[in-house]
Amino acid sequence: MREKLEKAWLKLGKFLFWALVTALCCCLTYLVFVHRHLIIAAIRGEPLPESPEGAPCHRFCKTK
Repeated sequence: MREKLEKAWLKLGKFLFWALVTALCCCLTYLVFVHRHLIIAAIRGEPLPESPEGAPCHRFCKTK
């Protein structure tokens, strides 16, 4: 009985580990996609775009 319980916890641990890795990869992909213009400007050495005042991020601002 104890061996079954240990195997069950091991399987649960592996599942939680891979679920966490997948979630982190998805979050990283989203952040790179949202900030891709800033990343490209930083790599090229161009001036970074400025965000309007009061805006947390330039990608979420409505353009006029």
